[in-house]
Amino acid sequence: MPTKITDLPLEVRQQIFGEYFAAQDGYVYNEQSGKLRHADGTPIDLSLIYTCRYIANDCKHLPLALNTIHFSTIYREDWRSLAGCFNLAASYYNVLQQDLVLHLAHLVTPEMHAQLEKTLPTFRSKLEAEREFHFHAWDTGDAVGAVEGLENADTSEPVQPAVCEFVRDFYFWAVDKVVQNLPTEYYDYHNVDKLARGLQNSMSRERLEPLRDNHRLFYHRRWNHYSREVDQCLSQCLRLVADKNPTEFANRVYACLPQWVGKYRAEEFFDLRFEDWAIPSRTQVAHVLHRLGVPDLVWKLPDIWHYESSYFFKWKVYNHIPRDRWFDEFEHPTINFDSRTRTKIRFSAAAAAIRFLDLLPHQQRTQIRTIILHEDLLSVNKASIHGLGLVPFLRENSLLRVQRRVSFVHCILNDLSTDLPQLDKTHKFPERLHTFEFVPALSRWLLDNLAVVNAGIPADSFALLLESGPYADRCTEILQQLVHFRIKLNRAWDECLNDKSLPLPEDGLLISSSGSLLEPNSSAAAKIAKMTFMVTTGEEFKEAFEQLVSQTSTTLRCDFNPGVPENHHALINEVKAHPQGLLYFWKSHLRPKQFELPRSLFDRETLAKSYDRQSYKKYRQSVDSTSADAFEMSESYHLDELFATQPGQSSKGGSQEDGSM
Repeated sequence: MPTKITDLPLEVRQQIFGEYFAAQDGYVYNEQSGKLRHADGTPIDLSLIYTCRYIANDCKHLPLALNTIHFSTIYREDWRSLAGCFNLAASYYNVLQQDLVLHLAHLVTPEMHAQLEKTLPTFRSKLEAEREFHFHAWDTGDAVGAVEGLENADTSEPVQPAVCEFVRDFYFWAVDKVVQNLPTEYYDYHNVDKLARGLQNSMSRERLEPLRDNHRLFYHRRWNHYSREVDQCLSQCLRLVADKNPTEFANRVYACLPQWVGKYRAEEFFDLRFEDWAIPSRTQVAHVLHRLGVPDLVWKLPDIWHYESSYFFKWKVYNHIPRDRWFDEFEHPTINFDSRTRTKIRFSAAAAAIRFLDLLPHQQRTQIRTIILHEDLLSVNKASIHGLGLVPFLRENSLLRVQRRVSFVHCILNDLSTDLPQLDKTHKFPERLHTFEFVPALSRWLLDNLAVVNAGIPADSFALLLESGPYADRCTEILQQLVHFRIKLNRAWDECLNDKSLPLPEDGLLISSSGSLLEPNSSAAAKIAKMTFMVTTGEEFKEAFEQLVSQTSTTLRCDFNPGVPENHHALINEVKAHPQGLLYFWKSHLRPKQFELPRSLFDRETLAKSYDRQSYKKYRQSVDSTSADAFEMSESYHLDELFATQPGQSSKGGSQEDGSM
């Protein structure tokens, strides 16, 4: 008599079911459908689960438990504006939040600091250093009136923020410069979060007095320059201050957002915050932008094309097209052009995974065992910190293992080298990488992902893997020549500054080995500050990098040789032997290194992953695309909604109640 499968021992059934459900390359998240598929894109066959309830109870957990789930960075053409404007909204909010915290920092009590240091032990020292920098580097407009003084402000139109130059500068570069001028002034929103770190303009404002310029040389000491962990404390800090000092908090909010006076409570500022790893709806982003006084025009900007030979194109637009048609001309040009380019703006793989997990019921979510995040291309809103969004799921499911694979070339090198406005001016992408740009970029990826394992999860549940792709040897060279070399410089420089026997500059030694400016008006101090900027690396970064180099860490790994440490003592001996002393030796012999990037990074196929490129001929042949709509997801998945199953399969009405085969 034939034996039914349901009559077999459980361990035998589990082995059979395991062989049936195990996919060779696991499952891949499809961003278009929001469902899982096989790695080759084919639907997942779950028909066995639907044969009968008995078998379903045996094996319904196996698809998620047996198969690794892969997530990659998400690009959808109908999400381009959503991703870009989300980055703008989140970055602008972060700038405002920083400004509020720094201007209200004197109200942070020791008790508040004690609470904040539970989240970030170094928060107090970072806050004090950043506040010192902020008030020296920016025109902060300290003369802030009370709310009553703002009652007569014109709030009928979107307005740029008042008071602090730090806030005004961000708004000018990100919004106002484009609104008031041609679309060629658009600062690409895929990396607008860089403006919040002050990387674009902290050292370029020659119009400021020397005192402020000297302090701007210290922007490498910004609290979020080497890591973004401090950003996670800002909201908590601001809430503590607002609860105890509501009047001062309201005055500061209304000074920055005068259109709120008489319309919104200052406490509603907290409602506008997005998690860094969010994938919000268009409605949510539009609400935040409106509350922050950003005009609706910004929704058009991520779809704006950058034109090669843009000066000539811009000149023709200026002289032949009415001003009210400029934006239309950039999208649907009537003027001939060579070619045009625009960024494919992406959400991170971590953000995609977090969204997917958040939509799953608890029972299904805890069945998952392995997730691999492929951060293969640049993505929006401080992608390095997005791993922290996985912490609740890792705490919930102690069996879950997450590996975050980050493309060393496309997520770190390209973040520093590819920039559409620069392409627009030079007709090619930059091919050199500078030490002082690269080290902070690498530091953020190392330190921000170390923060995940320090957030109370099992030690082996999360790991970062830096992937070299076909550039293993080049990646090794970059780490050796840019990072090991700079750490050597840093150590030698610190010892030189502390060595009393070395010749000092004419004005005396005006800077400490930690980088503190003692007499900021001195020309010697400015020179030493600049050299300190060129060689300094944070201690936390050096410790993290040592973990990467030793390859003993379960958290920080790379698939290429990370190089070897370099001895700094020989440099110190050379400084002592130099006849003109400390500054002249470093200035003339040890300039920051530049590194040639692989030419293949800029070939047509590679660039096509990150950019749309279109010739005039192709444009003439193209059909206008439909307008972008926000992709709305349901609140949770049924089993047949979780997977992209084969046609005809359903969990509803398809099982046999009697358990027969």
